[in-house]
Amino acid sequence: MLKTFIHNDIIIYKMGRSIGKFVPYFVHSFLLADTLIDTGTRFAGEEFLSALKGKQINRIINTHYHEDHTGNNHNIQQKYSAEIFAHRESIPYIENPQNVKLRLYQRFIWDYPEGSKAKAIGDSIEIGRYQFQVIHCDGHSQGHICLYEPQNKWLFTGDMFCGIKNIYLRQDEDFNLILKSLENLSNMKIDTIFCSLKGVVTNGSQALSEKIKYMKNLRDEILGLHKTGMTSMRIRNKLLGREDLMFYITGGHFSKQFLIKNILEANP
Repeated sequence: MLKTFIHNDIIIYKMGRSIGKFVPYFVHSFLLADTLIDTGTRFAGEEFLSALKGKQINRIINTHYHEDHTGNNHNIQQKYSAEIFAHRESIPYIENPQNVKLRLYQRFIWDYPEGSKAKAIGDSIEIGRYQFQVIHCDGHSQGHICLYEPQNKWLFTGDMFCGIKNIYLRQDEDFNLILKSLENLSNMKIDTIFCSLKGVVTNGSQALSEKIKYMKNLRDEILGLHKTGMTSMRIRNKLLGREDLMFYITGGHFSKQFLIKNILEANP
């Protein structure tokens, strides 16, 4: 499934694997001038390539190497002779996706991308008439970048934002590093966030501040309850509730308990 809409000069492609009429997870790709920012899931590949017909695609920028952001790299690169840019730490996984061991749910919803050739991105990049700063952000994945355009106050966040209140943490994420990255991003004036999960988020600085406040308050509550002698499981049940469908669908890859554990281990 793929839907297309426009925000200012940016064409936004919202896509996901259709299971009948049900789409379990949406991702967004963004086209500005001749440059695609991320390429979504390969299960929407035919629709995506059809939607790109007649467009000039000279370049792809991957915010990181995850399969839902690089799924159509190969076919777009082959069709348009597009160059692909990413952080140097992402390149080995973009070129050889099988180096990442995907869980069953990841293979079912996104699957392995085909490998594609990529180049290391610099500290800034020009897209059409826009000049972007390239910002390395730790915590979600190795080699994750965000793109900031100061004139229009645009921030492309990849998977660094993903909504204000997140009650799960992936087992390969780091809560404190994500928080630190978000605090670094919040030093910029942001009108619009372009989020791979949420799409267009207006009042970007406010949304980012609310997310940071939520994360800090949650961390402080967890640490405070831990100091009273409460077990991590009881803390989880009190603040976040028991594990739910997300935990079981992902085989424990997304977990409320891991969020608690990650915070406690970083603050012994």
